[in-house]
Amino acid sequence: MPKQNQETPVYLICFHSQPAKSLADTKRQFRVVESAILRKKWPYDNGDDPSFYVASEGGLLTWGVCRPDVRNSIPKGSLVVWFSFTELAEGRVLYRICAVTSVADKVDVRAVGRDKRFARFRRMYINALVHREKGGWRYDETDRPESRRHGNWLWRIAEHRGMWRNRFKKKYSQVYRSRRFSDLALKNCKLTLGKNYIVFSVDPSEGYISPYPPEVAIARKGDHEQWSNKILKSLTVGTAAKFGARHYLRVANKSHRNVHRHIRFAMPSHKALAWRDKLIAHLREASEERQNDHSKQELAIGVSRC
Repeated sequence: MPKQNQETPVYLICFHSQPAKSLADTKRQFRVVESAILRKKWPYDNGDDPSFYVASEGGLLTWGVCRPDVRNSIPKGSLVVWFSFTELAEGRVLYRICAVTSVADKVDVRAVGRDKRFARFRRMYINALVHREKGGWRYDETDRPESRRHGNWLWRIAEHRGMWRNRFKKKYSQVYRSRRFSDLALKNCKLTLGKNYIVFSVDPSEGYISPYPPEVAIARKGDHEQWSNKILKSLTVGTAAKFGARHYLRVANKSHRNVHRHIRFAMPSHKALAWRDKLIAHLREASEERQNDHSKQELAIGVSRC
């Protein structure tokens, strides 16, 4: 039972899920995930980061590429509510609430290649950026088009506190050129990897991944989102506002850049756990409604084809 004066950090985070116009130059697991998005199987992230596709197959849910600033600073025990956003026609953006999770561990990215927890699903993680090779580790995103790769891959997984990005790039220019770093360099502290590969709890009492994420809001580019689910709005951005954070997911920014900055606030821990359980209960209910609607639509399609 948490003490009365303890606080739990809470994060509301959006990730992009966009059906690809083409699967050209995609292969291996990246193509599998992109194909699932295209078939509207689930609003997976483009790049499976967070790794909801692996989680759907029974693996651990992790986060290791996007938003290194957040991953570097997020503490264990934090609660994270995940929203997907998908661009629609006529400048509209659809938001779904996908999961409520808890940060269980923070490790460096090599864990995917050597930690027993990842053994069964090791080849499915495409959010690790590097893979094990003799004497070291090699950057590999050859499963996707050049435009979808991360040129600053080392910056995303390494320790760089107190160092500007340009200085970091210059210092490790040889690593960027060779696309690999050695175990010896890590051992001699010539390069330090950050413990910013996030592992989320798989305990059902600490989180919930919706099998049918409900649609909760629509936005016009340049404006805040308009919510259609008042209860889930109250429990997410509404709760954030009560604790001093902003009350919307999408920043009204005419440049359309950086419009999905994460929302962070802190709650007394005993209240946070009660809030989490309430949010999970309502998300579960909304997910079941979404599943029923989906089943009815499939039935209607089946009847119309007869």
